[in-house]
Amino acid sequence: MDDDLPTDFQVIVVGTGMVESIVAAACSRIHKNVLHLDSSDHYGGLWASYNFDGLQKFIKEVNSDPEKQVQVYNLREQWYIEKESPSEEEKGEAKEDGKTEPSKKIWSQASFAAEYRKFNIDMTPKLLFSRGPLVELLISSNIARYAEFRCVTRVLTWLDDHLVPVPCSRADVFATEAVGIVEKRMLMKMLTSIVAYNEEEMNNEFKDWNDKTFKEYLTHKGLTPNLIHYVLFAIAGGTDAMPCLEGVRECKKFLMSLGRYGNTPFLWPMYGSGELPQCFCRLCAVFGGVYCLNRPIDSVETKTVEEGKTKVVIESKSKTLNCEHLVIGINECPKDLVSPEPAETCDISKAVFITNGTIMKSEKEPLTLLRFPPLVEGGGAVTVLEVGPATGSCPKGLFVVYFITNKVSDAETDLRPYADKIFDLSGGDQTEETDKPKCLWSLFYNVKDTSGAAGSAAAGVHVCSGPDAGLDFDRAVEQAEQIFKKICPGEEFLPRAPDPEEIVFEDDVTHGPEFQREDEDADGDAKE
Repeated sequence: MDDDLPTDFQVIVVGTGMVESIVAAACSRIHKNVLHLDSSDHYGGLWASYNFDGLQKFIKEVNSDPEKQVQVYNLREQWYIEKESPSEEEKGEAKEDGKTEPSKKIWSQASFAAEYRKFNIDMTPKLLFSRGPLVELLISSNIARYAEFRCVTRVLTWLDDHLVPVPCSRADVFATEAVGIVEKRMLMKMLTSIVAYNEEEMNNEFKDWNDKTFKEYLTHKGLTPNLIHYVLFAIAGGTDAMPCLEGVRECKKFLMSLGRYGNTPFLWPMYGSGELPQCFCRLCAVFGGVYCLNRPIDSVETKTVEEGKTKVVIESKSKTLNCEHLVIGINECPKDLVSPEPAETCDISKAVFITNGTIMKSEKEPLTLLRFPPLVEGGGAVTVLEVGPATGSCPKGLFVVYFITNKVSDAETDLRPYADKIFDLSGGDQTEETDKPKCLWSLFYNVKDTSGAAGSAAAGVHVCSGPDAGLDFDRAVEQAEQIFKKICPGEEFLPRAPDPEEIVFEDDVTHGPEFQREDEDADGDAKE
């Protein structure tokens, strides 16, 4: 490959995270000459999805060489099941009529390893708002054809020490028995008014609330404690300290996405969030982008050439590559190229659990968003996502559950109290009937927050931020568009790509017989 790889490109992108992949697709789509590199042997970086074997290799790599994965730390894996399956003496339990009932599958570490390909476990699990920027971009650019999605079927919250469904739609609000008739009308009136505001009206309406919290506003509106809990924690996804205007905007975003595809505002990508960067990479490749994985860069420098233009020179595997613009993920970027602007950061605590049942029983397989309010005064809210076999995330009979919050102490200390509320972490008999699903495996880890806007200390170099602790991809889409506009001012950001059947190649066109005018016959007819 070294001998065949050209040396001059208009745009070189380093890293296959979400922001980098969107920029690569946008540049390639308008026929820029793009080279896309990644030091790993897989797509996505910190946005990747792993099968179970790939995740085990990642864990081993982080533990054995922390310098190679400096952005991930405090990583702790724990098994709650045996290494080998117990001997299957009885295939089922005998009933009185002599028939046997198939027993519940007993999982072991060996059975996880045997079915490792059926897992797709995300490093950065996120949802899409049905009317959010990413969904609109996927539709308008026609990249949606590369992906499949499932609707989140329910939103839950933790209220009075147990899980409670959150009424999302108007029908849910009036069907729920958790709130009274007067409360329902009060809630609908307030939510309807929030949806009606445009940005200017919102700023005018809430100008006197700039230094107050959203909870104070909800209390001022006369909402009961239960309604305040639903709106503040479950719909806005906030805490007691959430600023008023931020809470109103988050509520509006939630409400505007209701009813487009399902009963909740959210979509989940089939096979995990790590599929989405790959969708944009596919489009980049379709329009001529060149891809090289497992190719780290050794050095980056900028040179001034004729007419004051800047050229970026990259050394990679003893080959010199030149480009007009370098787009690089912050974790791949040499420190001297990142502008030393101070940015307030709060690292992220994450956890992944694999369980043998859903956190709250349902008739059909659920796809769940749970928003936990802080369990302690001054703590952070915790976002929980539960996905099942129908999403391609795990084998039948299991669920994968993700926990995300802002770091206070370390991942296990921050998140374990929340896990204890909804899981049985004691191990033991998997066939035992319990109120909570049994946890079979868990992974706690912290991630450095690199989501703040990163400046570049060199012309022609554009630094992409890493994933944030937010629920959606909005920040990644926004940053990708900003970088694209710096590289290609005046160009359309990801115009619609044609479907295969719409593409016509000149060489493939079958022309009809050439038209010949019979002048002589025409003249003869005229004379007669």
